Amino acid sequence: MKKMFTFFLLISFSLLFSQTREQLKEVIKNTNATELTKLRQEFEQEDLMRQKRINEYLAVNPSAKKRTEEDGSIKEIYDIINNEVWYYSTSNRLSAQTARANKLYSGGTLGLNVQGQGMMAAIWDGGAARSTHQEFPLNKVTIMDPGTPVQHATHVVGTVVAKGIDVNARGIAFDAEARSYNWDGDYAEMTTEATFGLLVSNHSYWIGPSQFATWQLGAYDSRARQFDQIAFNAPYYLAVTAAGNDRDDMSNSVIAAHLLNKGGYNLIRGMQNAKNYLTVGAVSQVPIYSGPENVNMSSFSSWGPTDDGRIKPDVVAKGVAVRSTLETSNTAYGNLQGTSMASPAVAGVALLLQQHYNNINSAFMRAATLKGLINHTADESGNNPGPDYSFGWGLINAEKAASIISAKATNTSIIDELTLLNNAVYTRTVSVTGTEPLMVSISWTDKQGIANTGTIDPVNSNLVNDLDVRITKGDQTYYPWTLNPALPANGALQSQDNFRDNFEKIQVNNPTGTYTITVSHKGTLDGGLQNFSLIASGSEMNLNVSDFAVNAQSLNIFPNPTSNTLYFDSNNWNEVSSISIIDVTGKVINAKYNLNQNSIDVSDLQSGVYFVKFTSEDKSVTKKFIKK
Repeated sequence: MKKMFTFFLLISFSLLFSQTREQLKEVIKNTNATELTKLRQEFEQEDLMRQKRINEYLAVNPSAKKRTEEDGSIKEIYDIINNEVWYYSTSNRLSAQTARANKLYSGGTLGLNVQGQGMMAAIWDGGAARSTHQEFPLNKVTIMDPGTPVQHATHVVGTVVAKGIDVNARGIAFDAEARSYNWDGDYAEMTTEATFGLLVSNHSYWIGPSQFATWQLGAYDSRARQFDQIAFNAPYYLAVTAAGNDRDDMSNSVIAAHLLNKGGYNLIRGMQNAKNYLTVGAVSQVPIYSGPENVNMSSFSSWGPTDDGRIKPDVVAKGVAVRSTLETSNTAYGNLQGTSMASPAVAGVALLLQQHYNNINSAFMRAATLKGLINHTADESGNNPGPDYSFGWGLINAEKAASIISAKATNTSIIDELTLLNNAVYTRTVSVTGTEPLMVSISWTDKQGIANTGTIDPVNSNLVNDLDVRITKGDQTYYPWTLNPALPANGALQSQDNFRDNFEKIQVNNPTGTYTITVSHKGTLDGGLQNFSLIASGSEMNLNVSDFAVNAQSLNIFPNPTSNTLYFDSNNWNEVSSISIIDVTGKVINAKYNLNQNSIDVSDLQSGVYFVKFTSEDKSVTKKFIKK
């Protein structure tokens, strides 16, 4: 009997307008166009051979259908391999609230106006979105593969960019635009888009069998490997994908047996297990986050780990009862649920964060930086501290991620894009006096590993370059979070190096004093070097020891909050030569100050959070204050 394989949509060429010509040159300069062109040609040839095999199969099986649609789900033949049929298959105002993306909008608490203006996402799905929908005015959505609009694609595209005519269906990045692709030839098209500077895409589908083998659950397969090839050669391109909806599927005998044997773990399959995809699980709406107890896992969202113990999903977002656009008319809306609905919410947040970073720095982040920032700032979820294999690093928090971007402009956070040479060690010193934990993470785009072709639960690592981050203070060493795939329900530990993941995070609770961050590597670096991103955050963090000494001992501001005048008492540090005010977007505002009276006039400022920077000949101090 033939096995039926499925490419699942997970229900339960214009350039980015905000990119200046110079910024686009910078992205393309760091993209390996030659290798991406070679990959595109390989993928296109594979697509042609697949179509030939499909046509031959349909010719001798006239009752077979290439594509079927039922209850919003889509199945379409992907390939015929060894007489087995493989298929594609499909598996927001409240989404914005759960992700805290609304805090970045005009009128939000961050004082920003980041809504996706000038940004572009590419979305591959099981067909075209309905581009004429009232939520997609003025050619907001460009159809790249013409065809009859389908429900799943229309709903997913709306979750990313719907304008908000119906405010309850407004997309996460509602002022952005989208390019809607059919999934046919997706990898070849992704290489082309990446060559010309694409930053973010969404993929709410997977390739796998409907009557599949157990080995494919958790496997790093050929599709995962191929995406890692694309990502390594396009370091600014982040693809977001859905984790799958298998955890309540007792109708499939293979999944049912796996659920009984592994309690819901090790279910994620296909390309979603790539090291460089940002894989998203689905949770219920979170109106207000005050702790992990607010984040409720959906009944269907697939859990990790991958076979080699890597953390998947990366993060979770709202994927239950998500309202968005439908394809039946230009005014149709409806609720769908699934990791398919959670993934585009995260893709929308990724667009917003790239926009905010570019607004401040006139440049975009590497994909590893963006992925690392999203993981770094995710809110604690689940029963145990740290990451787990069900919620990943936790509930996405766009507000916290944007705040770290803003804090970088005031030297109170670190977002550094660095390169580690073979046998080299990188060190950085920070000082912390606040009450929030010191969080330090590293993230890197790792080269493709070796694809699994049929082994059940192999133990070999798919990590090519193994970087390590540690924090030291005196004789105390702090290690990153690690999980044990042999005991997937157990809590994470901080007692050893992480040798599985290409994202690592350390948390130091109740920090005080000066800490040294060290990044090194094990073995020999493939290629002789590895680019990586370092992110660090914590309250009252200063980035060098001399600033810390001044800040802690000899300069105070008061009253805080203040209405009209902010006073400073420098005590033994009287050589203040200039003062500037910095808002949460990183914009510098000329301050009206009187050095003789140690006073700053803030009466003209709007209410909100600001930073005041005191500068002397050889040092500077930045302090946060609130204008009432």
